[in-house]
Amino acid sequence: MFSKFFIERPRFAVVIAIVMSLAGVIALFTLPVAMYPEITPPTVSVTADYTGASAETVANTVAIPIEKEINGVDNMMYMNSSSYNSGHYQLDISFEIGTDPDLAQVKVQNRVQKAINSLPEEVQARGVNVARRSSEILGFLQAVSPNGTHDRNFLNNYVTNNIKNNLGRQYGVGDANVMGSDLSMRVWLDADKMAALNLPISAIRAAITSQNYQPSLGSVGGEPNDGTSQMVFSLETKGRLNEAKDFENIIVRTEAEGGLVRLKDIATVEVGSENYLMLSDVDGQPNVAIMLNKLSGANALKAMEAVKTELARLSKYYPEDFEVRIFFDATEFIRVSIEEVVFTLILTFLLVVVVCYIFLQDWRATLIPSIAIPVSILATFAVMLALGYNLNILTLFGLILAIGLVVDDAIVVVERVLYLMQTENLSPKEASVKAMEQVSSAVVATTLVLLAIFVPIAFMGGVTGRIYQQFAIAISFAVLFSGVNALTLSPALSATLLKPIKPRTFGFLYRFEQMINASKNKYVKTVAWLGRKMAVIVLILLMLAGLNLLSVMNIKSSFLPDEDQGVIMANIQLPEGASGKRTLEVIDKTRGIMKSENKIESVMNLRGFSILAGQGENVGFNVISLKPWADRKDIIDYSSNIKNRLQAAVSGIPEANIMLFEMPAIPGLGHNNSMDLRFQAIESTDMTELEKNLNQFLIKLNQLPEVAMAYSTFTSKTPHAYLDINREKAELMDVSVGNIYSTLQTYLGSMYVNDVNIGTQANKVMVMADWKYRKNLESIKNLYVQSNTGNMVPLGSLIEIKRVTLPRAVDRYNQYPAATINITAAENSSSGAAMEAVEKLADEVLSSKYAYEWSGMSLQEKRNQGQIGFLVALAILFAYLFLVAQYESWSIPISVILSVLTAMLGAFVGMFVTGLPLSIYAQLGLVLLVGLAAKNAILIVEFAKELHEKGMSIVEAAAQAVKLRLRPILMTSLAFGLGVLPLAKAAGAGSGAQNAIGIGVLGGMLTGTFLCIFFVPLFYVLIIKLFGDKTHKPQTDGESK
Repeated sequence: MFSKFFIERPRFAVVIAIVMSLAGVIALFTLPVAMYPEITPPTVSVTADYTGASAETVANTVAIPIEKEINGVDNMMYMNSSSYNSGHYQLDISFEIGTDPDLAQVKVQNRVQKAINSLPEEVQARGVNVARRSSEILGFLQAVSPNGTHDRNFLNNYVTNNIKNNLGRQYGVGDANVMGSDLSMRVWLDADKMAALNLPISAIRAAITSQNYQPSLGSVGGEPNDGTSQMVFSLETKGRLNEAKDFENIIVRTEAEGGLVRLKDIATVEVGSENYLMLSDVDGQPNVAIMLNKLSGANALKAMEAVKTELARLSKYYPEDFEVRIFFDATEFIRVSIEEVVFTLILTFLLVVVVCYIFLQDWRATLIPSIAIPVSILATFAVMLALGYNLNILTLFGLILAIGLVVDDAIVVVERVLYLMQTENLSPKEASVKAMEQVSSAVVATTLVLLAIFVPIAFMGGVTGRIYQQFAIAISFAVLFSGVNALTLSPALSATLLKPIKPRTFGFLYRFEQMINASKNKYVKTVAWLGRKMAVIVLILLMLAGLNLLSVMNIKSSFLPDEDQGVIMANIQLPEGASGKRTLEVIDKTRGIMKSENKIESVMNLRGFSILAGQGENVGFNVISLKPWADRKDIIDYSSNIKNRLQAAVSGIPEANIMLFEMPAIPGLGHNNSMDLRFQAIESTDMTELEKNLNQFLIKLNQLPEVAMAYSTFTSKTPHAYLDINREKAELMDVSVGNIYSTLQTYLGSMYVNDVNIGTQANKVMVMADWKYRKNLESIKNLYVQSNTGNMVPLGSLIEIKRVTLPRAVDRYNQYPAATINITAAENSSSGAAMEAVEKLADEVLSSKYAYEWSGMSLQEKRNQGQIGFLVALAILFAYLFLVAQYESWSIPISVILSVLTAMLGAFVGMFVTGLPLSIYAQLGLVLLVGLAAKNAILIVEFAKELHEKGMSIVEAAAQAVKLRLRPILMTSLAFGLGVLPLAKAAGAGSGAQNAIGIGVLGGMLTGTFLCIFFVPLFYVLIIKLFGDKTHKPQTDGESK
């Protein structure tokens, strides 16, 4: 016998355990820590700028050529782009999980190069940037001047030159996005003076280009020479004009009489901002905000630690009255969540040890399973390191649940050794040998069944597969090491440490023992009575099957539970065309409302940008940092409840549409925790028609009982002016249309000419008309364009201005014009039910010209739908096949598999009572319950089969098996149940995930244990009577009496 070798050589078993533990301890200090395994799809971003162009122009001239080439790049999952009125274009391409992000970036870069020649010249001149990025937010920083010494221009310039680039080089930082603008050499043209001097726009550009130029002048005295040169002089001159006063003296034209026209004669020159759209503050104090995005594939905790280290280094060089503060650290949620789960892990271990002591009533006996737990768990850490895994919430969940599984094997061994020592007066060594002869097959069977359930799950693909994978691998190896310990370490320690236990005659433990013995007798009588009632057994089985079927049909489903991540965000959107001043006034109102909530730590306000609505003067964004979780223990202070209170409060601001939202449960999968639906126009680029049909669809969406709210930030009603050029008249006056375009772009669109050096970085030279020429639409008519003959022609004579409405931003999804719809499920519904209702409605009401697609986390949830049935069926199938191989019988394993019904029912009841949906975490719990239920059932069936083979009747064997296995089953189940209890009762950071897995498993464990004790022996009787035991010929006398 395998175990006898280690009983004879206990030190050998101990050495193996020590080696396993040491490997685990080393791995524990090496394993990286993260919230999740790498489950965020790799993302590559393409950005470009076409200054002065409208959103539709950018979409038509930049987006379409680029996306046409990129579409279909290897492993692409989807792509979405936004084109803005500011001329900015951004395309994000998301790839399937497992794609090498570096290789994906190279492939996208290659495809972009094919599209370059199709882009406008100015876009080509400014360049198209391709980079790895992620929408996962690492945090927000704020650069401030506490005493107000420095203005925003100084803060912007210092942050751009000295903070942004340094942070961008740190590990894991995909983008350090400054919510402000670089400095720029601004040239504000006086159109009247230019017209009076008959100066065309092209002359300004040519003058700046030729005189703001850094040439390479060569050297004097260098090689090749005649050998007489003693010195080499490299030639330098003043090329780039980096001061405003130097720029003012650029000569634009020389007169025949010798006079000079300088830039200062026709323009105002100053160092200003390249872009004046974005402004930010924290609690009313002006600042420059920096949004940090994580690089695809990077570890968030490690990345944020690198950022903090770099900020500490940079702080030594800050100017006086300048600070960079961390406003919001997204990794704090990860850190606290992991700490909570680690605490739960330790608490679970302690509770399990207490339960073992109560049942075993001997410290020596308790010590054996108490040693087996850390050995198995630590050895699992070593395997995780070898596989390249990290220590995340899923692997920790696996290890918490594994504690209950690990202790089971040790308890089965110890309990059987003690039983033989007491009933047969055997020595510890003899009892250990005999016990292992009796339970080794059960230990092997339960270990193989659990491995058969979890190992196949580890090979699933996609985001869901990644979530299942590390959980399954962690449990599988913990169970495997537990099985090894049960066959080696536990019997060796039992033979060495155990001594006969004197029965207690008083106290709590004595009363507890009496209660267990009384329960045994009652259970045996009940099972013996029911075992003779075949009709009752069949009825019980049908009721269990029916209740489970009813539960499956009515259970709500979701992808992942929402989490309190310590931050709330708000999208602020004023009517289209609203000025930045009006937006700031609304932001001031929201600031006051939000600061009145005493659980809010601080509020960052941004004007001109929102992660939902994009860029625009009528757009604002709030980042609301909440107080620590330790200060928000009451349920009314959870982030979701605070958000609801704030939403109700800001609804009283009529000037703007303000929507509050929270970050997605999986960072990087979308921008918020709502469902993400893309409404696509597949036959037209008419944005007005898109909005019309979108609004009709939204009205019907909001009437669905499964939907609490559905909204979109898309609009095509941003005021625009359409310039109708009279081309015939222009031709008659010898004015080229190209000159008209370039004049308008320069005066009104902020033309980029070349670069200067302000400080240590390159900054752009931007030319634009002064304010009075951009004040209103009539101002355009007063601008002049030069004809080919040199005459200045007023634009008013060549154009007609019409007021139109067009979109401020044009979004495209998988090459189609699209609008994003954010959907929140009703309180009495779930995301799964809401998604089904939305799809049904869309299929009914949308015409063939419009389509829809799920994106972000909703797409992953859609892909996951229906998998739970497959997973449970797969788990049951593999468990059954292993049991068939174990028992050499096709029928006996059925009685074990039927026990799954009892555990599943308890899990469903737990979810129904608490209102939890069937999320991925709950699905993991159901799969686990298949193994747990089977494990308890195996302990009963194994002994019933053995007793039946020795000559007992079927009913008597089943009843006696319950009597023999009741104590270890109760012990292991209670130990596991108490181990899961901290998960079910968790609160604070990460509690959503803990509750989702803990409540289902706890409910399933309770019913699976107490119903299992009754029903498994009955199912065994039923199966044997229906199918018989073709391997053996037992007695059957009195079985039907």
